[in-house]
Amino acid sequence: MILAGGAGTRMRPLTYVIPKVMLPIAGKPLLQRTMTYLSSYGVTEFVVCVAYLKKQIMDGFKDGSELGLKIHYAESESPLGTAGQLKTAERFIDGDTFLAMNGDIVTSMNIRNLYDTHKRLGGIGTISLKKYEVKVPYGFITVDDQQRIKKFEEKPTLSFMANAGIYILEPEIFKSIPSGRACSLETETFPLLISKGERMNSFYEEAYWADVGSMTDFERVNDEALIKDSEQQKVQFP
Repeated sequence: MILAGGAGTRMRPLTYVIPKVMLPIAGKPLLQRTMTYLSSYGVTEFVVCVAYLKKQIMDGFKDGSELGLKIHYAESESPLGTAGQLKTAERFIDGDTFLAMNGDIVTSMNIRNLYDTHKRLGGIGTISLKKYEVKVPYGFITVDDQQRIKKFEEKPTLSFMANAGIYILEPEIFKSIPSGRACSLETETFPLLISKGERMNSFYEEAYWADVGSMTDFERVNDEALIKDSEQQKVQFP
């Protein structure tokens, strides 16, 4: 499943007239790059969850046959958040484990390793992770309850493990997603499952990862893709 229903407000004015997943990355729509990436791991059937400017996506890719793929569309009239959009695709799942991915990601993560990790560990879902670093622009100070400074560190870099937006999930997750309203995997569904004691696994590996979420990100990822495609062409045509 590819979540492609968002309005892409941070990408305006481009997304006033074109959905974010249809924006060209090195000459190819982002959604096409995502499906090509997944198909390299043997994924040939997709459910694309659409809402905002959905006709452009559906007319552009149709049933996927031109790409050698099979594409279904889970439709809503307005964006429903990550969990809400996922819920619209429930009828396409026949009881098997499935992959879900945000539509605005470009990555080289090994999907096979992610899937194998989930199957080995079990549980209701496995969340892929990425390293995220934040440089604090000020001195970082730790104090005790007597107002005494215990530690002073000038402008440290904090490192976190962040959600990479690619998941292996079991169909049981739909029971924890309400119907008919906007809902977020990140702020509602996943925290709820964890609080109930459901097993949620993590998966991390060193890989390229980029979120095409803003104009700055879009320009950077487009430039990186152009360079990569150019290098691949040089290898193929010396």
